Parts: sequence; C-alpha cells; structure tokens
Amino acid sequence: AQILDVMQRIQHELRTAIVLITHDLGVVARVVDRVQVMYAGRAAERGTVDDLFRQCSHPYTRGLLESIPALGKERLVPIPGSPPNMLQPPPGCAFAPRCAHAAPECTKELPVLRPFGAGETACIRAEELAQEGANV
Repeated sequence: AQILDVMQRIQHELRTAIVLITHDLGVVARVVDRVQVMYAGRAAERGTVDDLFRQCSHPYTRGLLESIPALGKERLVPIPGSPPNMLQPPPGCAFAPRCAHAAPECTKELPVLRPFGAGETACIRAEELAQEGANV
C-alpha cells in the first residue's frame, strides 16, 4: 500500500500516467481510472474502472471479479479449467474452453476489441448475453 501511495503522489506531482500490470483487482479499483483486462496475451475488455466493476461484458472479467475475496462472501468462485498452452493456442477466443457461455462461433475467429456499452469488449456474444440477462 505504501508503494502505491508513493506512485500516486509522484503521478499527481508530475501530472503523468502510470501503466500498472497486476492480477490484483483491489489495486486496480483503488489506483487506476481506466483498465484493460488481458487473457492469454490479448485484450478481453477495456473501459473505466467504474464501468468495468459495475457491468463487465467479458466472461473472463466476470470470473476475475467473482474471485475477489469479500466480507460476507461465503466462498470464492474459481474460473474452471486451465489457461491455454500459449505455444499451441486454441483457435478463436482463447477463453472459450473455460467459458460457460461459449458457443461454436467462439472458436472460429480470433475476437478483437469493439465498442460495447461504455467500453470495449472482445466477447462476440456480449450483446446476446446482455439481452439474455446472463451474469457475464
């Protein structure tokens, strides 16, 4: 926490940006304004921290958020499966083998970030899942 405080003080004094690479979403929530969630070396979702924590659009981001410990939370929800072998990545979306919402089209083409809601998502099913009310 002290290092983050120093980084933020320097950031404000120099009026500059900081690029922070972390798996700790608690740090993300406290320190950054905008976030890009990466999975298997590719962007899965991008937006403001507030928007991402309020309504994420990619199943991997949802998995990360559900794995954050919190008071009153009975248990953490792990992301099923294992990360892909990056020497032989799966076709299409690298998260598809672990995704509860994956459809056959998810394994066809490599998804790219595109506008969705207030941010951007690489989930090709984001609109469909939002309409279904799925807890992405």
